[in-house]
Amino acid sequence: MQVIIIEDEKPAFKKLEKYLYEYSDDAQILAWFVSIEDALEKSSLFTEADLILSDIKLLDGSSFELFEQIEILCPIIFCTTYNKYMQDAFETQGIAYLIKPFSQESFNQALRKFERLFRKNQEMAVNEDIVATLKKIVGQERPKYKERFISKKKQGLILISLDQILYFQAAGDFCLLADTEGRKHSINLMISKLETVLNPSQFFRINRSEIVHIEAIEKVSFYSKNKLLICLPHQIKLFTSGSRTAAFKKWLQGT
Repeated sequence: MQVIIIEDEKPAFKKLEKYLYEYSDDAQILAWFVSIEDALEKSSLFTEADLILSDIKLLDGSSFELFEQIEILCPIIFCTTYNKYMQDAFETQGIAYLIKPFSQESFNQALRKFERLFRKNQEMAVNEDIVATLKKIVGQERPKYKERFISKKKQGLILISLDQILYFQAAGDFCLLADTEGRKHSINLMISKLETVLNPSQFFRINRSEIVHIEAIEKVSFYSKNKLLICLPHQIKLFTSGSRTAAFKKWLQGT
């Protein structure tokens, strides 16, 4: 069993290493990554892995940002301090979600689940019963892409169509929508949820807190080695995060 561990704290890594070898003498740690940048440099190793053990909060972002940039064919067991990312985890290749501090037995249960669901050296596939189970865990299926948004104002509800949107910006438990008139409207969705209901051919999350509309982009230029400057109407300037720049370039090209 070839395993990749994504964990930015050495004590947590050593614990996973210990638990893994306690569970299986045949386990082998293929790689240990502490950041998105570290993992992207050796992304080819992910095609060789049978299993990924991953924290969520890393030195330069979240592991979800990493999994958006590389194709993951093997299952993931998430090991994290936070319980609020469970829905996001099961929207990836996640099959188990361990809350730190977890015991050897909890870890073993997750590994036994992995062995029940998957066979080594075969293409990973989740059967219909497991899909149904995961849907119960995370709620309803992902909604269809939104065609418009509603913002609540003192004078009533404001209807905003997609062609009126420049970009979205995270603001705690909700988002702000900037429209073509330069106004901002409150949208009752967190940015992680908002990202799932937007058409990915039209909208792209350029960093942890902002999603841009492709029709609003006037100019893109280099800002630093790993970041791009995006110019929108009304002299609005946004920046890609270093971990999202490569994916953003591909998105601009429609790939």
